Amino acid sequence: MLNYLILNLNRKPIIISLFLGILDNLVKSYIRSNNFKDLVIIENILEIDLNYNTGIAFGFLKDQAPFTFVVSSVVLIWLILQFKNEFDKKIEEYAFVLVLGGALGNLGERFVNLINGNDGKVTDFIELLFIPSFNLADTFISIGIFLLILSELISSSD
Repeated sequence: MLNYLILNLNRKPIIISLFLGILDNLVKSYIRSNNFKDLVIIENILEIDLNYNTGIAFGFLKDQAPFTFVVSSVVLIWLILQFKNEFDKKIEEYAFVLVLGGALGNLGERFVNLINGNDGKVTDFIELLFIPSFNLADTFISIGIFLLILSELISSSD
């Protein structure tokens, strides 16, 4: 059964998602290795500042890394299975590619940090206005969710 599902997955979007997850982790590694702190990009608007988050979006479920890892793994499997069929609209496919790429980036880092004894933390480094610190994977997920909502709004107006 599993072999059948894997063979029938649309591979191109999954490969793109994997690339996004790897890109996210390479950028996080660069930020960590250079220990960026309070690097102002645009005064009072955008800053690069190395932080760590053991929760999920915006610090929700802080210090619950093992739990968030399990929940995120289930969501990851569900996301991958969405690629077994063709999407009705390209915007939905792009949305799922972005969400899956972000999930792979954050989940991959959380997994490595859990097995290395680093509390399953995820690197956050982007500070934009009043928004809590986030990373590239969070950006992919947010844009993907926005595209899904947009697609749904467009469909409901037809």
